[in-house]
Amino acid sequence: MGKPTKAIHEGKQVDAEELEFKVVSRPEVVLELEDGTTLKILVTPAKVVKLKDIYSGEGEPSYQVKWGIGVSASVPPNLLKPPDASKQATGH
Repeated sequence: MGKPTKAIHEGKQVDAEELEFKVVSRPEVVLELEDGTTLKILVTPAKVVKLKDIYSGEGEPSYQVKWGIGVSASVPPNLLKPPDASKQATGH
């Protein structure tokens, strides 16, 4: 069973349990923007809690997930800002 904790649900503090988890697959969302840039977006879960005695209308337990988001950009060369010559000369 999970570790006892508290969570906020509909503005109220409720009992919950923090669950261990493993990432089974890691799909990424890839966006192609009209300017030619490609963005890869990856969602990384950090914490999962199951709310105690709270269920959906279909009878399923309610969960809350905290996550982080990583974004990687592949930008066409014509959109890149030219290097600052003064910074290049000094190495800063």
